[in-house]
Amino acid sequence: MVLILAISSVVIFYALRSAPGGPSGGGVLSPLSSQEVRQAYEKRLGLDQPIYTQYFIYLGHIATGDLGTSLVNGTPITELLKVHARNSLILGLSALLLSYLIAIPLGVLAAVKRNTWVDQLAMGGAILGMGIPNFWLALILVYFFSLRLGLLPSAGCCDPPQLIMPALVLAAEGTAVTMRMTRSSMLEHLRDDFVRALRAKGLPEWQVIIRHVLRNALIPVISLTGLRLGWLVGYALIVETIFRWPGVGYLLVDSIIRRDYPVAQFFSLLLILFVLLANWFADIAYGLANPRIRVA
Repeated sequence: MVLILAISSVVIFYALRSAPGGPSGGGVLSPLSSQEVRQAYEKRLGLDQPIYTQYFIYLGHIATGDLGTSLVNGTPITELLKVHARNSLILGLSALLLSYLIAIPLGVLAAVKRNTWVDQLAMGGAILGMGIPNFWLALILVYFFSLRLGLLPSAGCCDPPQLIMPALVLAAEGTAVTMRMTRSSMLEHLRDDFVRALRAKGLPEWQVIIRHVLRNALIPVISLTGLRLGWLVGYALIVETIFRWPGVGYLLVDSIIRRDYPVAQFFSLLLILFVLLANWFADIAYGLANPRIRVA
C-alpha cells in the first residue's frame, strides 16, 4: 500500500503539471493578464522550479502536516476536507444502504422462486442495472423526475429530496451485482445436506431460509463490500459532477479543471488511499466471515 501510494503521488504530481494550462488560467488571474503577470504569479508559487524540486518541497510540507491551501479561493485543504468528505460520506453510505436493502431481499426471493416470473423479473432488472452506464441513468432520471414531472430537484445538496436521485444512480450497478451474487450463493447452499436435514426435522421453511441458508450465503456478499467501497469512489466522480453534489469527487474534478494543484493532489491521493483500504478491508472481512481461508 505504501509503495502504491508513493508511485501514485509521483504520477499525479507529474501529470497535473504536464497537462496544458496552469493555475494562472484557472480563474485566479484575469484572462486579460499579461504574460509577465502570469510568470510572476507562477514564480511566487514555485512553479518555475524543476518538477522534481517541486515534488520534494511538496513532500516536505506533507511531512510537517501542512496540506496546503486552494490556489483558487485560498481555503485551507483541511476545511475543504471537512465539508466535502462529509457530503461524500452521506451520499456513499446512503447508496450502500439502499443497495443492500434492495439487493439482498430480491436476491433471496429470486433464489427461492427460481425459474418463476419473480426470478426472471428480478434478474432482468439486475441485467439492466449492470448494463446501463451511470451517467446515462443519471440523465434519464433528471429528464423524467425533474424536467418532465418536476418531482425532484436536478442538482444541489444536501436535503433528502436532493439526495434521492444521486443515491439511486450510485447504488444501481452495485445493487445489480449484489442481487446476482446473493441469488447464486443462495442456490448453492439450498442444495446442501444440512438444508435437507433441517427440512426433515420439520423446521419452518422461512427459518431454514433466513436463519441458516442466508447466513452462509452472505459470506461472499460480505467480502464484496470492501470492493464495493472502491467502486463507489470511481462512480462518485461521475454522479457528484452530474448532480453538482459538493463531495470529494465533485471537488476533485473541479480542481483538476482549474489546475488547483494542492487540492487536486491531496484529494487524488485520498481517493487512492480509500480504495486501497477498501480492498484491504475486503480481505479482512472475508477472513472473518470464512475462517477456512485465514492464514496462520
